[in-house]
Amino acid sequence: MSATETRFRDRQAARRQLVKLAGTLVLVLVVINVIALYGLDRIRREAEAYAKVTERLIETTDLAREAQVAFKTQVQEWKNVLLRGHDPKDLLRYRDAFHGQEGMVEQRLGQVRERAAGLGMATDAVDNVLALHADLKVRYGAALDALDLGTPEAAWATDRSVRGMDRPLTEAFDTLVAQVRELAAARRQAVEAKVEAMTALQRNVLIGVHAAGIALVLLSLVLALRALRRR
Repeated sequence: MSATETRFRDRQAARRQLVKLAGTLVLVLVVINVIALYGLDRIRREAEAYAKVTERLIETTDLAREAQVAFKTQVQEWKNVLLRGHDPKDLLRYRDAFHGQEGMVEQRLGQVRERAAGLGMATDAVDNVLALHADLKVRYGAALDALDLGTPEAAWATDRSVRGMDRPLTEAFDTLVAQVRELAAARRQAVEAKVEAMTALQRNVLIGVHAAGIALVLLSLVLALRALRRR
């Protein structure tokens, strides 16, 4: 075999080794990119789930507050019935406002319960508020049916008949709102911790894959150089 043929074969061998090395580099890059994209997709999906959970928790908290405010307004409308309902037109207006707030409380509490159940949260607190409000609705209704605003004394007597009835429900509302806030905060922290853990895992995996890829490339380079030296 002539020297020219030998050099040609050596160059061919060198090209093959370079092609193998390039293939190894491409393979390493593909693996790294696939792992990176998979990890980023998982984090994206978790982030989207976190955003949805956070949105529902915020809605639940807002609805609980709205129910609490509506109940306070309902109590105020009851005072308006007694204090300003001597005129039949005013009485009708304030009674309608009272019942409107009463219905608002029921609606908002129903929405709180629905969303809480959908989030896997306990509904004991909202069930207790619903039961107390239903009982209070009956007692207020009976007082309204028996209401006689012909004299101030009659209004005072009606007020005394229901005085203090709203306190247990007010306290139950405070408990409900505080519980929803606490559960919302705990759920938010749990989701944030999960996303953070996934991000840290993805970072460690990428570091490991990069290290393995560099080692594989160096090994391929060493093997290629050894093969060329034998020629």
